[in-house]
Amino acid sequence: MRISRTAGLVVSCAVCGALAFGSAGAAVAAPIPASPTSNSSVVADPLPNAEKLAAPVKLLGQMAGVLTPTTAMLNAVIAGGGKLSPEEATKHAKAMEEALKTFPKASPASPATPLAPPEHAAPVSPDTPAAGAPAPGMPARWSDAAAADPAKDLQVKAVADLRASVDVLLKAAVKGEAKAVTPAVEATLKATTNLVAGIVMGGGLPKPDLAGMPAQPKVPGSSADG
Repeated sequence: MRISRTAGLVVSCAVCGALAFGSAGAAVAAPIPASPTSNSSVVADPLPNAEKLAAPVKLLGQMAGVLTPTTAMLNAVIAGGGKLSPEEATKHAKAMEEALKTFPKASPASPATPLAPPEHAAPVSPDTPAAGAPAPGMPARWSDAAAADPAKDLQVKAVADLRASVDVLLKAAVKGEAKAVTPAVEATLKATTNLVAGIVMGGGLPKPDLAGMPAQPKVPGSSADG
């Protein structure tokens, strides 16, 4: 039986295709060896001094957390020619407030009396507490001096200044008041710098030791002092 040349080519192609797909199918059907993977369920041993190391890392995270939204807000204001839509301003205000939530907050009521006892106090009857003095059996208010944290107080003030400058900036940008926006941007930059400086000088971060760098100031009474 004779087969035409065309039919022979078709048959040959069909056979080759069947062989190719057959070997490919066998390869697919063959079991795939499991690749070795790390056992994530194994609990690693704790890093020595992990808590001590985590504290400064947290401070760096606080700085990064406030620098990122501040930079985004200032870039948006500058790129917009000093103007922001109300929606943009609201977005940046929420981002800033979220970043500042991680910082210390002011005490509900600060003592109005001095934290240290006066050197020349008038004698007081043991039965009658002096004006502004605590009730009998309560610790003296000036004893809270040990709990005072100058570094925290600086951060509280810096956060308040930054909130105020951001508020002024966003209001001016929504109104499109270019003359008011420029000083507001400068005030926000300064307030942000003050906050970062308060974190650095307040202790908790390694002391800078770059050759040629002058000694950095410290907050008296903070963990960096001494």
